[in-house]
Amino acid sequence: MIPRLALLLCAAAAAAPAFAADTRPPTEFSADWDDPRTAEPKIVRPDIRHCTVEIVRHGFADFEPYRQAFTPPADCPGPWHKVVLDMEGGVKGRQYDRMGQISVGGVTILRTSTPEPSREGIRWQVEKDVSAYAPLFTRAQPVVMELGNLVNETYTGVFDIRATLTFYPADATHAPAVSAEHIVPLDGAHRAGADMVGGFTLPADATRLVAEVYANGSGGGCEEFWYLSVPRKEYSCPSEYGPYRELQVLIDGKVAGLAAPYPHIYTGGWSNPFLWYAIPAPHTFDLHPQRFELTPFIGLLNDGKPHELRVRVVGLAHDATGWTLLPNLQIWRDPKGARTRGALTSHVLGQPAREDAFSEEDGRTVLRSSGAGELTLAGWVETSTGRRDIEVAYQVGMRSRHDWDKEESDDRLKAEWTDRQQVTIRAAGQAPQVEERALAFSLDGGIRTVPEAGNPRLTTDLVIQANASTRRQQGDAPAIWIQVENRFQGEAGYTQKVPREQRRATGHSRQDFRMTDSAGNCQAHRLATVNGYFTEDDTTCVR
Repeated sequence: MIPRLALLLCAAAAAAPAFAADTRPPTEFSADWDDPRTAEPKIVRPDIRHCTVEIVRHGFADFEPYRQAFTPPADCPGPWHKVVLDMEGGVKGRQYDRMGQISVGGVTILRTSTPEPSREGIRWQVEKDVSAYAPLFTRAQPVVMELGNLVNETYTGVFDIRATLTFYPADATHAPAVSAEHIVPLDGAHRAGADMVGGFTLPADATRLVAEVYANGSGGGCEEFWYLSVPRKEYSCPSEYGPYRELQVLIDGKVAGLAAPYPHIYTGGWSNPFLWYAIPAPHTFDLHPQRFELTPFIGLLNDGKPHELRVRVVGLAHDATGWTLLPNLQIWRDPKGARTRGALTSHVLGQPAREDAFSEEDGRTVLRSSGAGELTLAGWVETSTGRRDIEVAYQVGMRSRHDWDKEESDDRLKAEWTDRQQVTIRAAGQAPQVEERALAFSLDGGIRTVPEAGNPRLTTDLVIQANASTRRQQGDAPAIWIQVENRFQGEAGYTQKVPREQRRATGHSRQDFRMTDSAGNCQAHRLATVNGYFTEDDTTCVR
């Protein structure tokens, strides 16, 4: 379901001071730089009574998860109008970027990665509206944060993390947040080759079922850069199936949903941490999950028996590693507790379309790749309020041009992905309701290394586009829509094989965020940096 506009149209992020007119940024990176921040908008927080519960306070210096018990705030009992997760971090010295997540009751509510620190130290903040997870917070639950980190004489950075949940109770003017009645992890979730597999038993009165999956390639190996994979062994990241990846959810062995995985770039990514010190790539600190509408399957699943849910990344070898897959199930139930009936009436899985074509152009190897997937589902569910017929259509696709020279000293990629999901609901006496979600993201850039004064100098340039839109229409009524455009552009270079203080690193970056909606609202935020310091921070919305 598309969230209400009130939940999405957030107040613009408070502008931090940029360089004064008579002050210039340094000519190259120093031992310190500005704390990282992004152009994504701040969450709107209602000016009402609220309560804050600390769920994490820990210095991560090894691979041991942090554990704590969560207890609902007695002074702010549910239902809640909004619940906000705030995470603050600090690190100094020398350290790689690390991946982590916070779970409550075994369900991931935040998947994140960290910035790389300066010698003097940095701090950063992440906030997320977690109102959709409200059922998890109604009772005592275990909280686990995983943020594996290696600390030794060389890598000295300890990640000091504090995370809180702030609860805003619903009242006469602030409606309760919309969420499922139950949110659960998979039973006995485990790896089966490259897949994540687990079980579940659906209540007999289930009326809607959604799977949510946090999925990302990580771990420092080639699957962190899966979009650069080449089906030839002579390239440094070979993959039998090339660069096409597709996320699939299967129920009892039948494909039930498709998605295009997002090409996450972490703060050490593309061989150049200097590009990300001040502005990370979109979705780096808050990795967004994919959602799959599984309601057409309810008639096959609410029989009181255990069923299997499997998450698979198409394009991986069976025993491949390097992907993190974190699924949960969100379940809506009949308000009268009535047993529901239903059936899956249509299931059409399109034949996968993948193609890789090589050529030699101007002394460079060129790989042109494309891929696409389609799935359409139809079914019905009968509840105490009547029958609903549901159709779900998925379409995913990608195309890319990847070229490199013989030594891979000049390696370039231009790639784009599309991901569309449409849900149509028909109920007796009501006009059909159509909900559409469309994602479009792209990478356009390269890494080149040239000799300079006897040492290699590496330069990365990159443009990232991360666009999203949602649209809802019922019958002939005007459509309600939201459009998000999120663009990053930057370039950074440094000299390799020399002491850190001799790298002569330089770089500049920019992020432009713009959100518009069918009500005529417009919101924007622009950031720009030079050599690690912010030079622009503007929230003017230009139509």
